[in-house]
Amino acid sequence: MYLGLEKGVAFVTAASRGIGRAVAERLAMEGMTVVAASRSVGSTPEDLGDGRIVPFEVDLADSEATAALVDSVVELHGSLDVAVLNTPGPKIKPVLDMTWADWQAAHDQLLRPVVQLGTSAARAMRAQQAGAIVLLSSTWVRQPAPGGVLSSSYRAAASAFVKTLATELAPDGVRVNQVMPGATGTDRMQGIVEMKATTNGSTVDEEIAKVVRDIPLGQWAEATEIADAVAFLVSSRASFVTGTSLSIDGGAVRGAH
Repeated sequence: MYLGLEKGVAFVTAASRGIGRAVAERLAMEGMTVVAASRSVGSTPEDLGDGRIVPFEVDLADSEATAALVDSVVELHGSLDVAVLNTPGPKIKPVLDMTWADWQAAHDQLLRPVVQLGTSAARAMRAQQAGAIVLLSSTWVRQPAPGGVLSSSYRAAASAFVKTLATELAPDGVRVNQVMPGATGTDRMQGIVEMKATTNGSTVDEEIAKVVRDIPLGQWAEATEIADAVAFLVSSRASFVTGTSLSIDGGAVRGAH
């Protein structure tokens, strides 16, 4: 399917690996210049298809650096057509084991960067009367899981933020959507099942089987499948889609929302 993304400019945060990296690669393959922001990046742009991935070192925990990211992208590349707001996963542990420092760290990891970057990207796109923003969130916003209170709480707040942006920016031709992955085969997911295996005295394979058992399609997602959905939502093929939250979880969370 032709997506019409060639020659556009995008930025993707937390793009060194996992879903963020898959999204950066997918957009570059469509012909976009993709600023891949991450704490650890390579030093050389990488050509993919007709596009390229341009590394940009930034720590989302640094509020000043985060605030300057969008201006830097526009200054270097002349415009901003797509913003993919991705954040790394926070600690996984029971609510009563959390400290206030854990909550503060998660706020600076999951919510503040989304608000800063989303606001800055929205202003740039409003000025050009075009653009698309996607928040990479989690199905835990809809169905929290044990140990995931930080993720579900702050991602829910970020979800409300982008839904409001969608409403306010629609008259300016700027679309804002949310993609909510379920269990996905990333390094983080591998770490979670390894932690559960240690805690439960089980094996990694047994813990993976527990996760997959609750997914009607019988497997977890690949990061590339999440990236495909993001590419569609930011393309002209989704020109009448804004304010939506798309779960990609193999049917694990069911119901109309």
